Amino acid sequence: MSFSVQAAEAPAKKKAPAKAEAKVEAPSAKAQAVAKTLTPLQKTKLLDLLNKGDDKALQSLPGIGETRAKNIVKARPIADPVDLVKVDGIGDATLAEIVAHAKAGFPVEGKKDTVEHKVVTKKKGAQADKKAAKE
Repeated sequence: MSFSVQAAEAPAKKKAPAKAEAKVEAPSAKAQAVAKTLTPLQKTKLLDLLNKGDDKALQSLPGIGETRAKNIVKARPIADPVDLVKVDGIGDATLAEIVAHAKAGFPVEGKKDTVEHKVVTKKKGAQADKKAAKE
């Protein structure tokens, strides 16, 4: 009796679909020029916010909502503000808005200038003092 031995064919391995590679393009000349307008202190504060800020802090930046904030977190660490254009959903225009915000000292919406408020209050107080003195 003879047995024929047939080699069992190994099942063909399925190839995993190729991962979509993130576009890693060099930032445009416009983005580089905008980022260079930051002072060293402004750049440091912005990078600190980008690398350490929570979602709420990131969303305080113009043009950054919930999705873009999560994309920034995924892209950490960010070495230079110009690298923001490599984050999905952020382009030259959004970078320009963020840089302008940083140059303005990271203003918080809804807060009025306290100097103006003090001046108005002081005038009203002086008028009230004059009125009381007349009575």
